[in-house]
Amino acid sequence: MTPVPEHLREATRARTQETEKRARTALAELVKTGAPVSFTAVARQAGVSTDFLYRCLELRTQIERHRAKSGTAPAAPADRSDDSSTSAAVRALSARLTRQQEAHNEAVARLRRALEVAQGENLDLRRRLARYEAG
Repeated sequence: MTPVPEHLREATRARTQETEKRARTALAELVKTGAPVSFTAVARQAGVSTDFLYRCLELRTQIERHRAKSGTAPAAPADRSDDSSTSAAVRALSARLTRQQEAHNEAVARLRRALEVAQGENLDLRRRLARYEAG
């Protein structure tokens, strides 16, 4: 595996910092206006994904703290290490797995039908052979 060039790493860092800045600004605006603070609200306001907010520990902590202050905390524990129910990657992989399972089930059904046909032909040939040998 070839190493990632420095200019690409720097571009990634700059993009991440800009995204964090937008999220912090959105959080501050929500708090200032008294709007309910949630991961979804911050993500919409900042134009970022909820996955990004959950992965960024500092932003996650701030959002959870403000959400708890406003009393909009969810019923689920807030200290989970990941929130797979909102993870776009998990949803995409689940959808892909479902499609693969459906394709597998169709292939198994086709193979079973082909096996039934082959077994029928085999039985027919054995019967013909038995009549030939008997006669």
